[in-house]
Amino acid sequence: MKMVLWGVIACVASTSYGVKAFAQQSPQPTQPPPKEQNQQHSTELPPGAGRDTVMRVCSKCHSPNILVANPRDRQGWEDTITKMAGLGAMATDDEFTEILEYLAKNVTPQATAKVNMNKATAAEMESSLELSVKEAEAVVSYRTKNGDFKSLEDVKKVPDVDAKKLDAKKDRLTF
Repeated sequence: MKMVLWGVIACVASTSYGVKAFAQQSPQPTQPPPKEQNQQHSTELPPGAGRDTVMRVCSKCHSPNILVANPRDRQGWEDTITKMAGLGAMATDDEFTEILEYLAKNVTPQATAKVNMNKATAAEMESSLELSVKEAEAVVSYRTKNGDFKSLEDVKKVPDVDAKKLDAKKDRLTF
């Protein structure tokens, strides 16, 4: 019972701290942005193994969307998870590991960065979009022969590229 009570107190304390820190960092707009803008700048957690665990564990004290708004590298996520556990976040060791693996793969500065399909190198497409070497090189080769891409549909015309991979990352593509 004491452990649960301390967990609740820690969650309340971390939520209060997070709200104060967030309020100090970014002033609240006087009007909500138009719906178009809200959808364009969505902060939903990307799909992936471990997402449900993140939602279940982290949403007890704060919105998981704050994670996407503040991407970190693997060490940054380890430090954050350790801090949250110290503040009373309740999960098993396996769940904390699953959360770390999910965040380290899906919520990093690199994983959330926009990729300009008309300027990115094959290596950048490989690491940022999880394309294979063959797929990334095919995109660059096609772009060199045919000119800049104007839309996702143009990129899907590239032979030997898995359109499902592009669809999964479409919100991060720019032209």
